[in-house]
Amino acid sequence: MQENQTGLEGPLLFAEDDTAGEVPKRLKSWRCLIVDDDEGVHQSLAFAMNNLPVLEGRIEWLHAYTAREAREILERERDVAVIMLDVVMEHEQAGLELVRVIRNELGLNDTRIILHTGQPGFAPEITAIREYDINDYRTKAQLTRGHVYTCLSSAIRTYRQIRAIAQGREQLRRIIEAGDELMMQVDEAAFARGVLAHFAQLLDTGLSGFALTATRPDSLGLLPLLVAEGQHAGRAGRSLNASEAAEALACCLQSLSGHGVAWGARGAALCIRSHPGAVLCLYLDLQVPDPESVDPGVIDVFAGHFASCLDNRSLLHQLQHDAYHDRLSGLPNRRALGEELGRCLVAGQTSGLSLALIDIDAFGEINETLGHAFGDELLRGITARLRASATPEVMVARISADIFAVLGAERRITPEFVLPLFAEPFTVGGEESMVSVTVGFTRLGDVEAQGGGEMLEAAFQALRYAKTYQRGQLAWYDPALTSQTHERVRLLNGLRHALQGDGLYVVFQPQVSLEDQRLIGLEALMRWRTEDGSVIPPDRFIPVAEQSGLIRELGFFVLREACSLLARLHAEGHAGVRMAVNVSAVQFRNPSFLSELRQIVGASGMDAHYLELEITESIAMEDSAYVREALEALRTMGVQLAVDDFGTGYSCLAQLKQLAFNRLKIDKAFVHDLSEEEADASIAGVVIQLGQRLGKEVIAEGVETEAQAQILGRLGCREAQGYLYGRPMPVAELYRWLKSRA
Repeated sequence: MQENQTGLEGPLLFAEDDTAGEVPKRLKSWRCLIVDDDEGVHQSLAFAMNNLPVLEGRIEWLHAYTAREAREILERERDVAVIMLDVVMEHEQAGLELVRVIRNELGLNDTRIILHTGQPGFAPEITAIREYDINDYRTKAQLTRGHVYTCLSSAIRTYRQIRAIAQGREQLRRIIEAGDELMMQVDEAAFARGVLAHFAQLLDTGLSGFALTATRPDSLGLLPLLVAEGQHAGRAGRSLNASEAAEALACCLQSLSGHGVAWGARGAALCIRSHPGAVLCLYLDLQVPDPESVDPGVIDVFAGHFASCLDNRSLLHQLQHDAYHDRLSGLPNRRALGEELGRCLVAGQTSGLSLALIDIDAFGEINETLGHAFGDELLRGITARLRASATPEVMVARISADIFAVLGAERRITPEFVLPLFAEPFTVGGEESMVSVTVGFTRLGDVEAQGGGEMLEAAFQALRYAKTYQRGQLAWYDPALTSQTHERVRLLNGLRHALQGDGLYVVFQPQVSLEDQRLIGLEALMRWRTEDGSVIPPDRFIPVAEQSGLIRELGFFVLREACSLLARLHAEGHAGVRMAVNVSAVQFRNPSFLSELRQIVGASGMDAHYLELEITESIAMEDSAYVREALEALRTMGVQLAVDDFGTGYSCLAQLKQLAFNRLKIDKAFVHDLSEEEADASIAGVVIQLGQRLGKEVIAEGVETEAQAQILGRLGCREAQGYLYGRPMPVAELYRWLKSRA
């Protein structure tokens, strides 16, 4: 719809206001879009603002004569500051519909919109102005030159502020992310290079400059540069020569003596101060330094954040040092020794190495009698003597209050080397004091271990063996004297005693349907409580039971308890609930297993179809006549079979397909690692897909969070168990759990 074809009745001729001067050529351009179906409006607005500066910039006009043209321009030209928009064009609502497109579809929330109309009867509602963030509204009769200038100035000022806030927010985000990333950088030069690069991004310039650390202004020109980039490349490691970089040095000194960015004629410097007193000084070359180009507040945040990073790096370095060193002696600690032993083991360098653990006899009594200050000075004296006697390839460590360690070549770490070190007295508090030591020697080549911790434990075994006789003795590690042997003996004796008493008991963990949380089964699990009330976890006593043959008795104990409870639950109305019981490889291969299983199931009165035996992949994949016959016999009985911890072994899929099993059980380790982003490609996802292809049910164990349950459900898993639904419970607690869900 055309409006006022005669030049807008005079006001847009702008005859009155003649205050404009010529716009300098280097001023910023503000892009403004005129959307109006009247050519005269376009010409008049362009004429009105010709050579008239607005907020130190000039107007660059874009023109659209329909809403469709305007949309095409805005999809193509994103940096538009202001839109001068006619309310009524192709139809009465064309202008406001375009506003909706601009805000909601194109997402141009920074761009300011000024509405105008030559037909006041079609003025927009107040709610529309508020809803679509309209900057101003005028009738065309009000658009004098002064009014247009005022409207555009206000709109552009608002646009500039919004963009500055958005830019500042983005800069702050980058600053925080950069700091978090760089703080973990171990290399000091790499950290400084990263900060310098982000300073260059902040100033919107190339990476040409340098960085150095200083503590005093008079030291700037004497210290070597940590980083040198661009035209300064090649100066890294050299001091900042005043003759060749006088201006840059002056700029750095100005920033160091003041605060914030110091601007020079050809560059800018920023000094970042940390609490320990160190300063990271940054300098960048700039073609045209412009102090107005960066928000001082953002600079303050930049400097403050990276100052915190410097502080945190110092703290992290201190913590890293403390994590691996003993504070009193300064020697490596037990953790450092363990990792060094692990490194030697991985590198295959243990053969030919020996480790001596030196225990200071009666050190506790020394502390109690003579005081901790005396004890500390004695330890420092021992440290000094060990360090003085050790060659560079020998590691000396303090691994506990009164135990030192010496690691080195077998030919070096011998009784002839260690014992003479304590044959002479130590001077403590001006007095001489003799020290007795007990020493355990270990040839690392004699130790069968999977890690440094096990090797260190073997050395402690040698030391304990020496101390079992009397103080001041020494002993060599014997592979027979392993802690594993002692542990097995202790556990085995305890298990035999528990079988005769009431230390062993069974707990039950619910299995539920992921679809409706309905109870579908229980898993029976063995527990052992010792006479002192402590609970021994199954992963400690089950291997011992398997090695000793006790697993057969333990397994049938669990089966009897599980079948008895399930028969009771079915009689009490919990029909359809199944019972899962783990069967070890040793128990399964026992020739009497099937007959005893039939006897237990028959005695309980339960239906064998509701019993599920969980076997490992190793059993399922075993290609022996007995295993095949046993699996077939179980199928004939109606007993269900589940492959436990599926995915942790090496299954032959062709063989797996032929087995008469009912269910695959996903190991909890694969459930724990589930994430939404990688769910489909996870091992859990693969197992679920495999189960679906084989027509088998899949149950996931170790489900602890609702997020894990939702991912599993989306992947097609229909059953789960884990702490999210219920922990393993004794019978009484299980009944309370069932009652709470009734």
